[in-house]
Amino acid sequence: MNSEESKPLLKKKKIQYSGVVVKSDREDLACTEEKEKTSEESAGWSVVAASFLCIFVLAGTMYSFGVFLEPLISDLHQSKGLVSTTGSLQVALSASIAPVAGIMVRNVGARTVCHTGAVTASFGLLLASFASKMVGIFGGLSLLTGIGFGLMYISAVVVVAETFTTKMSLAMSISLCGAWAGQLGMSPVASLVVEMWGWRRGLQVLSVMTLSCVMLTWAMRKKTNLSRVDIQTSDAKDRRQEEVTKRPLLARVVGENIAGQEHVYIFLVMVLADSLAVMALCIPYRYLTPVAEATGISSELSALLIKAIGIGSVSGCILSGWLSDQTWCHPLFLIRAVVSISCCLPFLLSWVDHFWMFIGLSITFGFMTGQWIAATTPLLVSLLGIGQIGQAFGLLTAVRGLAFFFSPPLAEMLLNLNSNPVLALYLSGILLMVSGAIFTLAVFMYKRKIKMNVMYQEI
Repeated sequence: MNSEESKPLLKKKKIQYSGVVVKSDREDLACTEEKEKTSEESAGWSVVAASFLCIFVLAGTMYSFGVFLEPLISDLHQSKGLVSTTGSLQVALSASIAPVAGIMVRNVGARTVCHTGAVTASFGLLLASFASKMVGIFGGLSLLTGIGFGLMYISAVVVVAETFTTKMSLAMSISLCGAWAGQLGMSPVASLVVEMWGWRRGLQVLSVMTLSCVMLTWAMRKKTNLSRVDIQTSDAKDRRQEEVTKRPLLARVVGENIAGQEHVYIFLVMVLADSLAVMALCIPYRYLTPVAEATGISSELSALLIKAIGIGSVSGCILSGWLSDQTWCHPLFLIRAVVSISCCLPFLLSWVDHFWMFIGLSITFGFMTGQWIAATTPLLVSLLGIGQIGQAFGLLTAVRGLAFFFSPPLAEMLLNLNSNPVLALYLSGILLMVSGAIFTLAVFMYKRKIKMNVMYQEI
């Protein structure tokens, strides 16, 4: 082959070789991007795991207080009412500190707040374990531990919302399942330790478990997602500041960042409806067992009903997380639906008289209410934006704490008129009915707001 004939062949080979190089570069680039995406998803799910375990420990410790009740009464020679107050104050303080925790998360980051909360709660449990008087119990178990758990809870939830760009709702629902897992898993462990070594050693074991959450905070490294950053133009900032000046009283109550949001009034209506739903949710946990025992069901079987609610809540929570991530399912509409449907379940629980009926309705009740709990945080993000999630969730948690605190006295007041515990379930159903009606009002306000925005854009 002469030199003239070989030139086209060489040229052809060169072109083919060049094409292979380009294709290989593209494949390497795609492979690199896929690896980076996989690495980011793995880091995100490690945050979910850390959040789940933190909530597992704090919720499990709070639900385990009943294990320490009798030993504290016997050892400190105090009344049952006084000792029970320590557990109630712990819950109240953890809820009341939530708005402060939300602001702290916004300013210094979820990881630092969770770290601070774990150390504070651990020290409080340790301090209470050496107490010989009720002052030490109140200071350690109620004050310090309550504040620490409040800081841990808000930061553990918010950090998941800030980490994910997709599957955010599902990730948060999985982390929230730590509360029910802790309720079922921590009490037997605490009971065994107290039975073997006493209440002081039991508090020390819980202190060590709480302190171990400090190591989990290392997984809570906030990853900056450009798609989640609120990019505001100068006009948008001026418009938001103008809205704040129109609502000075509201800005003092909820903060300027939330008061300047477009859907702030929908948020306030949603908080009211949510608080009524919380009051309704607390009642079956306390009065379902007496209702079942009144129908002839043994106390051992009746105690399983509360666990059945927890099992249903886990499945409902995960389903709600998946649904809230779908473009066709808005969290507000989902919450309105499940709360409105749930209002009939307390009435049905008051009418049945067979164990299998109680179990089925209890699982259904947990399944429906679990969806409402899990969809709440995605709803806050959709209404107020990811930048306000910490402060908004903190305010909502504080209101929930008040609702949780006032729900039992309201039921007891009703029972003073008639000692039948079925009336408490009636109250739960009525509260859910009213809550569903208020959520319907929030849906109407949201649709009207969206319609007005569309008309404005068309003009």
